[in-house]
Amino acid sequence: MQDQTREKKNMNPRHKVDAHVHIMTPRRVRGGIKWVRPVAPDYENLSLDVSTEQLLAHLEEEGVEAFYNFFYPLKPGESEEINEWQRSFADGCPQAIPFASLHAGDENKSALISQALERLGLVGFKFHPYIQGFALMDNRLFPVFQELEERQCPVVFHTGFSEFYRQPSMVEDTINFLKRYPRLKTIVAHMLYLDLPIADWPRLLEEYPNLYLDITNLLPYCSSDMADKEQLQFLIGTHSSRILFGSDFPMGTLYPIGQLHDLAIDICSDQISLDNIMWRTACNIVGKTL
Repeated sequence: MQDQTREKKNMNPRHKVDAHVHIMTPRRVRGGIKWVRPVAPDYENLSLDVSTEQLLAHLEEEGVEAFYNFFYPLKPGESEEINEWQRSFADGCPQAIPFASLHAGDENKSALISQALERLGLVGFKFHPYIQGFALMDNRLFPVFQELEERQCPVVFHTGFSEFYRQPSMVEDTINFLKRYPRLKTIVAHMLYLDLPIADWPRLLEEYPNLYLDITNLLPYCSSDMADKEQLQFLIGTHSSRILFGSDFPMGTLYPIGQLHDLAIDICSDQISLDNIMWRTACNIVGKTL
């Protein structure tokens, strides 16, 4: 046991790729920080007027070499401008791996997909049903997900913490989504936490080989709940090649985000699992080399 403890103390990820970051326009970043402060007091230490340059400097200081960047529309008609912003931002920031988005109320969804993936070269799509105000199984999105499945690009969608959002659980919609689009490279952000037991995920990962899990915001909660921590440790130990680390920066649970890196090291039982969740899985999904 002492040898294992000593070995874990020497563990560090070879690289760090953050698979869940929100660098957006100053107005949206400001709103996000204000929104998260009541449940994440550490973010009182991050200025509402923080600049993009300061956000990037913090990621660099914490050793983050690349990151998935998410920026999604809050209402119909914003998607094209936001996707253009993502392209412009990534052109000036080689560490950024930019994801597109669209709104269920957009009229030109297929054109938005083509523009985002072909002309702008964005790598995938991110959706937040709770904040964007639509259901994952909204029939307006069926053609969207069918096309994205055919294009074989990754799709990330927010799940979990339904009580916090005062919304119904997404468990049923998520299971139905996986059944409907089994070939889609699907990343379930936040793992339906508190709505679906962690112990249910190994079976679902075996059943759906294109399913990936994003453990963003789980680590602080699981570190203080022994049962959840043991279940997450088991899941990472058996399926780390299907699991991604994310910070939700600059509107996550802990700041500075190095605290989350420490929790990731603590919960991993071996170096391979740590490297998988901290960079290898994220790189494999988007074809990124470091």
